[in-house]
Order: sequence, then structure tokens, then C-alpha cells
Amino acid sequence: MKRQLLGKLTALMLLPLFLFADVQESVDKNALYRGDSVTYTISVSGKDVEFPTITSIDGNPILSTSGSQNISIINGDFQKTVSKSYIFTPKDSLEIPSYKVLVNGGVEMTKPIAVKIVEPSQDKSAPVVLDIRLSKESAHVGEVVRFDLVFKQKPNVPVYKLDIEEPQFEDFWVKKVDGVQEGVEGEYTTKTYSYLLFAQRSGKLSIPSVTANVGQLAQQQRRRGLDPFFNSAFGQQLRYTKIFSNELILNVEALPNRLELYGDFNINTEADKTTVAANKPLNLTISIDGVGNIDDVRKYSLDIEGAVIYANEPEIKARVVGEDYLGSFEQKIVIIADGFYTIPPLQLRYFDRESQKEVIKESQAIAITVTGGVAKVSTVQSSPVEVSQAIKEKPELIEKAVSTTSDWRELLYAALVGFGIGGLFVWLMMRSRSENVPKKSVVTPIEQQIKKAKSDKALFELLLPYKKESPVVDTALVQLEENLYRGANNSVDKKGLIHYFNREENEIELV
Repeated sequence: MKRQLLGKLTALMLLPLFLFADVQESVDKNALYRGDSVTYTISVSGKDVEFPTITSIDGNPILSTSGSQNISIINGDFQKTVSKSYIFTPKDSLEIPSYKVLVNGGVEMTKPIAVKIVEPSQDKSAPVVLDIRLSKESAHVGEVVRFDLVFKQKPNVPVYKLDIEEPQFEDFWVKKVDGVQEGVEGEYTTKTYSYLLFAQRSGKLSIPSVTANVGQLAQQQRRRGLDPFFNSAFGQQLRYTKIFSNELILNVEALPNRLELYGDFNINTEADKTTVAANKPLNLTISIDGVGNIDDVRKYSLDIEGAVIYANEPEIKARVVGEDYLGSFEQKIVIIADGFYTIPPLQLRYFDRESQKEVIKESQAIAITVTGGVAKVSTVQSSPVEVSQAIKEKPELIEKAVSTTSDWRELLYAALVGFGIGGLFVWLMMRSRSENVPKKSVVTPIEQQIKKAKSDKALFELLLPYKKESPVVDTALVQLEENLYRGANNSVDKKGLIHYFNREENEIELV
């Protein structure tokens, strides 16, 4: 009886918990700066609760969700509260809409909440100030502009932690300058962080405000019963304040004639040899150095008739000296040919920072002698007027030339017939002998060279003349290029290469 009575009393006490349903919505802040996050929370008092599935709010994706619950006794009544929070970063001011929440078998609706994005403002008289400055108000596309971010604080305002946002601007390429410059401006001590900006397009480009979080000590209230000494030592914590810099505008002018480089540069080409054996690689190095946006120099390519060309990716190195951006560009190109050729001059076009005009510089042409290959012979044809004049002046020479040509042709025809009959006889004799002789496997020259290639470089140079002839060869070249220039460790299928070249040899013989 006592147990039954106790159970009834417990049920009566929990009945308000099961029947009561209340939905509340809230945000941790109604006004925030652009880029800050807001937490939207739905809290429900009830037994059976089903929260809405929210993946985005007004187009802003939910970054994370969390849940919690709390049971409390108020005036002798049990109350259970379940909460779910959604964190997102609004891009603009918005109104969080109303959502359906299922509670105790019924439907409850949340109320809309407005969230406003406020623009930051700079307080130049504050104890700590953040300024941004430019070395010039106007520039060309690609021209270097010094950007200084200056943090200022009064001497009697200690700062224990400083987190400054790294500048990342949409229309600029940003390069940080090493080191921090300390100084004094009026009643402030300063720390200056410097960067180099390169505008990527023309127009009036906005440089938005930069933010920083400043950590200062905040004294906590003393608790009763704690030792004052320890309380003073450990009763402090950092309190962060967000500050904002000013905003700036840079007027950027486009470069003429579709130029992309600004500064002062030099170009040079150098071949590792000027005489090379036929079908052997020659290495060409393209070197560019100077002051300016050298990172925007594009990869070069060559077009030499009858040659196989492989252009590596360029290597660019740069450093900052004062307000100048110095750098070097180096690109390797491999050339393989079977006849004489000339490496043409390569051009470098840029807008000169001193003369404020377009400058075109060219490398020297390089003539390459190829030994053991097919000589490219140029023929000179006489004009009809020259031939007619020769006939008039010395007709006997023409008659002699015609007679000599006729005799030479008769001898040639007779020799060809003789060689043909002799060759047929030899072929018949060899065929009759080879019918009873067992066949031996023939090792082709390319197979021998592939087997003898002890390094990736040797195999790469061997296969380069056959580039674009077969997917088998192209795959091997890609693997070897990755091994040589990108630190890969690919295993090249030499058996597959040998099989491909043997098949090609057999097809040629059948033809």
C-alpha cells in the first residue's frame, strides 16, 4: 500500500512536467560586427521534444550545433528544460525566422529575432589604437605599395596579449615583411607590422578595416574564505577588447598594352652546349632577374620545327629589401632534334618604373649544330630570265649537260636492273637455308638502351624523342619527370616499354 501511495504521489509531482510546454528563443547578441558569429538557442520545457532541422539561416550555413537539458524544482514543481543551439556567421543584417517545435504531441512556434550587422568605428583617443597606412595614394597594377599596420598604446595601459588579424584583401596580393618596428608617436608607443601590396586590377580599390583583439587583466571579485594573498595572485584573468583600424582607398591605374609586369627586369638564355649529337638532349636555361612583381612572369614555351621540346615549371625566388621586391625567375627547357636549328630570341615586356613606359628586352638567338643527323639543305632556284640568258650566251653548255644527263640515266637504269636480279637471287638462297635453322630472339637497339638505362635521367632522355607517339611512352615520361623534378618515387614499367618498341619494330618489318 505504501509503495502504491508513493508512486501516485510521484506521478502527481511529475504531472506538471509532462503537461507544461513552453518555447523560448534567444541569441547571444543582437548586434555584431561583420565576420563575428552568433549563437541562436531554442529552449523548450516539456516531456517529448523534437527540434527543427536547421542547416542554414537566411543563406548562412550552420557552423555547429549543441544541446543541453536542465531539471529544476520551482515551488515544489519539477521542471525539465531542453535546449539546442545553432552557431552561424551572418553576412548581413537579417531576421531569424519562426520555426516549428514539436512538444508533447503538439506544435509550438518560435518568434522571429532580428540580428543587425554594425559597421566598426575607430576611436583615435582610446588607450589602444590600430592604424593602417599606405606609402602612396595611387599606383599601377602590379606596382609594389608598402602597407603599414601600426598598433599604438599609452604607456600606462599594459597589454598582455595582442592578436592582430592578418591582412587578406580581395584585390591585392599581400607579402609580409619580416620584423616589427617599435617607436613613439606623441603620447603613444608603437609597434609597426609592414606588408607589400600588389594590386591585381585597376580602379578605386578599398582596403577594409583590420581588427585586433587586445587582452588586458581584469580583477576578479574576491571570494569569502580565500586567502587574500593567493586571491590577489590567482584572482585575475584576461579580458579581451576588439578594436578596429581605419579604412583606406588606393587609386590603381591599368598598365598599357595589356602588360602584366611592373618594375625593372633583365632576361638571358643559356644553352649547355652549342654542338650536340642527333637525338640527344640539349638543356636551355631561361633566367630573369630584377625588381618588381616577378611572381607574375609566365612560363615560356618554344616552337622549333622538327624538335621535341619539354618545358619544366619555372622556379621563382624573391626577397624584400627596404620597399623593393627583388626576385629571380629560372626555367629549364629540354630540346631534342636531328638537324641544325636555332633557338629564337625570347621577349620580356614590362612597364618600366623609372621611365614610366613600356620596355621590351630580348635574349640572344643561339645557333645549334647537330652532328650525325639529317642536314637541312637549302636549295637556290634560278629564275626563268637567268636560264634564258644562259642559253643565249653558251648553248653548247646546255647541249653537253643534256647529253651527260641522258647517258647518266641509261647507266642508272642498267645498274638498278642488275641489282634487282642479284638481290632476288640472294633472297631465294637465304630463304631456303633459313627454313631448317631454328629462329633466335632478336634484341632491338632500343631494347638494349632501355635495359642499359641505369638512372631516371638516362631513361628520360632516351624516351623524350618518342613523346606523343604512344600512351605507354607518355605515361613513362610523366612518371620520370615527377621523379626527377618533384621528388616522386614512381616505378617505371620497362617491360611494357620494351614490348611496345618490339611491336613497333615487327610492324615496320611486316610493312
